[in-house]
Order: sequence, then structure tokens, then C-alpha cells
Amino acid sequence: MSKYGRSIPVIFAIFLPIILYLIYAISNSAHLFFADDFQLLKTVLWIQEVDGFWEKLAILMKQHNEHRILFPRLLTLLDYKIEGAINWKTLIIIGNLLWIGNLWFFWEGFRHFKLPVWMFIAIPFIFLQPQYTDNVTWSISILQQSVIVFWFSLLTYLCSKNKYNWAILIAVIATFTHGNGIFSFFIGITLALLDRRNRTALVWAGVWLLVGLIYFWDFEKGQNADFGKSFSDPVRLIMSFFAFFGSLTRIRTLDVNAAVLLGAVMILILAIYLIPKLRISRLKSMPFLNGFDKMLLGNVLFLGITGTLVSVSRSWAGIETLLAARYQHYAPYVLCWVYIVILSFVNTRARNKIAALFIVFAVLFNALSYFTYNTDIQYRKNWLVADESNWINHGIMLDYVEQLNLNIQETYQEIVAAGVCKMNDNFKNVAQPDSLKGISSDLNFSQEAIVNEDASGTYHHQLQIIENDKLTGNTFIYLKSGDRIGYWLPARRQHSGILEFVSTGKLSKPGFKADFLIENFPAGIYKIGLFNNNHFIWTTQTLRF
Repeated sequence: MSKYGRSIPVIFAIFLPIILYLIYAISNSAHLFFADDFQLLKTVLWIQEVDGFWEKLAILMKQHNEHRILFPRLLTLLDYKIEGAINWKTLIIIGNLLWIGNLWFFWEGFRHFKLPVWMFIAIPFIFLQPQYTDNVTWSISILQQSVIVFWFSLLTYLCSKNKYNWAILIAVIATFTHGNGIFSFFIGITLALLDRRNRTALVWAGVWLLVGLIYFWDFEKGQNADFGKSFSDPVRLIMSFFAFFGSLTRIRTLDVNAAVLLGAVMILILAIYLIPKLRISRLKSMPFLNGFDKMLLGNVLFLGITGTLVSVSRSWAGIETLLAARYQHYAPYVLCWVYIVILSFVNTRARNKIAALFIVFAVLFNALSYFTYNTDIQYRKNWLVADESNWINHGIMLDYVEQLNLNIQETYQEIVAAGVCKMNDNFKNVAQPDSLKGISSDLNFSQEAIVNEDASGTYHHQLQIIENDKLTGNTFIYLKSGDRIGYWLPARRQHSGILEFVSTGKLSKPGFKADFLIENFPAGIYKIGLFNNNHFIWTTQTLRF
């Protein structure tokens, strides 16, 4: 082992969570778009229907919620040009590779403090795990929510190296990746002023003004944002801000107060480190912040701005909205910076103990995250696999409400016909002979009314629920009425408790639960088939809609 502990076992331990995460993301992604991915699809179709440069640029710049997603759209278009069709797995890999790229900036922090390499083991285990489920296998969420973190990290790193000309290019890219990217100019200006580079700050301000005029031209408020309602409850607003950074607690508890407390503690630690540095810098006539401090300050500003924007626009719907899966990647990102800062505070003896404890925590947290969220990620993949077959055979996707199906139907038919996306019926060769005798499968049926709400209104739907408490393994449900081709539905398994897993070695409990919107089905009596562990059986039970 070398002076800093750089041995083969240490390198293996650092790269193990990286490799596992990539394999997991790829194996659990599907070839069908999911939800807002449809915005990327439309871009590729529409851009082929216009000839002029400005018309094409207008399509690429079209607003999506609060964002101008030029960069994700360009990546999608580039993938289409290279592969001949949009490959969602390719986009997921690209987004995740950029997300993994953030490890480099944490490594720069280790190098700055000359920390032993073995202490770095904790960071990839904390950082790369599936708690932030939306940002593991959902293309547009990764290309916005995850990639914007990389752009900000790269921008602050370049500024810390006094490469402001390159950093301003990253600021432009960040602006057209995600809505909060436009504030990267504020961060660049702040760091330039701390460096006493007033002319550089002036140039950044000019570019910011120009980019802002382009960005906000014909801009509309997003449908989920309601600033007035959020400001109506200041206590909830402040708690939401801290909960945004403390969502790691969701892995074991749904109590929002735990997330608020953890977020507040982590922000306090970063503040304790940075505030004295800024006070000293203000009293000096020359720049005082070193490269790491500038990089950390830039990231803290980014996090603060992002947390504020999301809190102001979303907290009206409750603190829980700040703990949505698409936001949960910020918490491990913050914790990694907190870990480096804590190591910088303490002496060598205490540092070794703290690092050892963090590594144990990180490994256990990583394993628990895969254990806890694997059912969520597999369930989403199974929905996409099922709905790919449903679209091919019925022109409908059962995971979406009826109105959304009507909205996407015509456009998606054009997309498939034009070869922008390729479809594959994964159940085409699954035998479903009507002559097979049905078996009793102890299915239980119930219905449930659900309410969806956004800033524009409230929507009511009726769910049909099918449950079973005996079958094990992966299960899809097949509903068939008369002589028509049937519909496929995924069944959700429930993961075992920790003690149950330790004693039995089984990740999932027996049984399943499937729920779907009744509004998507034509009226009729439906036979029920089960495709369980690659074996198809008919049941003796039926459903009537």
C-alpha cells in the first residue's frame, strides 16, 4: 500500500459502486419513452417537417414547463441521426455517465486536502444508488435534473482554475439544459468579483442579459408553479427548503421532519466552513479563496438557488413535493461535500475514525437503497414493457390517463410510422391458447378513487386493483375480452423486510398488486391470464367494466 492507501483493493472498492450503478441503470431501462420523454420525441418529428434554420431553432428552444431544454433535445436529435431511431437506453447511459462525472470534482476536494485515497471509498457508495429513482432510468429527468448538476460542478471547477472563458460557455449550456441553469451566470459573476476580476464579471453580466432576453422571450409560467400559494405559508416554505436537501431520510422514514432536520444540519456544516473564509476574503485587498473554497462556494450557491426555486414553486402542494424522486439526487450530492468538509476540520486520528464510520454507513446505505427501491424501478420498466405491447395492439398506453392518450395518439402514430422510434411487442410469442383450462388463482378485486392535482386544477380517476398473496416472482396480467387481443399489465411486488430478507434470502414477499385506470378499457367481460416467471396460465376469474 502506498502513502495514501492507493492499493488494488481500494481502487476496486471505489469503482465497484460505479460499475454496479451503470449495469443496474442499463438493465432496468426500456425501449419505450416515459411521460415527459414525449417532449423529446416531438422535437425529432417536428424538426424534420420544417426546412429553415430559424424554424428548427424555434422547435429546439420551445418551452417545456419552466425550462428551455435545448441541450436534451439536441442530444436526442443527435442520437436519432446516429442510430436511425431514438434509443432511450443510449440517452440514459449518456445522462448517467455525466452524473457519474461529478465524482471527479469530489476527487479534486480530496486532492486539495491531501486526504488518503481509501477515505474516498465512501463517496461513490453514497452518491451512486437508486434512491433518486426518476434519475436512474427516466431519460428526460436524467438529462435535466442530473446533468444540470454536472454542468454546475464543471462551471465552478473551471472558475476555481480561473478559466472563466470556458466557464461562460458552460453557463450557456446549463441555461438551456434546465430552468435553474440561468443562475449559473450569477455564480460566475460572484466568483469573478471575489477574484477581483471586475472586467470578467462585467462580460458575464452582459452575456447573462443577452441570454436572459432569449430565454424569457414569450415565456409562460409552468403549470405546476404557484408562487402565491407557496409564500402564503412561510414556515412550510422554509421547512421545504431544508427538506429538499435532507431527503436521504426517505430511505427509512416518511416523516418530513427528519428530512428537514438532516437538511438543516448539512447546510449548517457547509456554512460553518464557508462563512469564515468569506469574511477573511472581504477584509483582504487580494483574492483569498483557494480553488477548493471557490468550487465549494459555487456549488453551495447553486444548491441554495435550486432549493429556493423549487420550494417557492412547489411547496404550496406540501413539503412532500420537495421529496419527490426527481429531486432526491441533491441530498447525496450535498452529503458528499459535507463529508469532505468534515474531514478537513479534524486531526488525523479523528479523521481516520470518521472516515471509517462514513464508509460503513455508505456501504450499508447503498445496499439498503438497492434493496428498498428495486421494486419501484422494476415496476416502471415492466409498465413500459407492457405498454409497448398495448400500443402496438391497441394504440393506447394504460399507464396514462385517457386524456393524455388522446393527446399523444396522433403524434405518436406519426413518430412510429416515420421510424423515429422502433416498437417491439415483447409478448408476441407468449402462448395464450383459449383451450387451456383455467386455474383458481385467488385474485382479489377492489376499486379506488384517486385525485391528481397540479396548479391548474384537480382531476379524478377510478383505479381497478387486482391482488394476490401467493404467487412469487415476476408477474404480468393479461386481460382479454371476447376474440379481441388482450391487454398487458405489470404486477407490483412488495420487497421483504430487512429481517425477513436476512432470514429467508428472498428479496420480495409472495403475492402482487396491480392497479390500472378503468377509463382506458372498452366495456366488456375480461378473462384474466397470468404470465408468471415466463409461464402463462389462465385463471377462472373474470372482470367486468
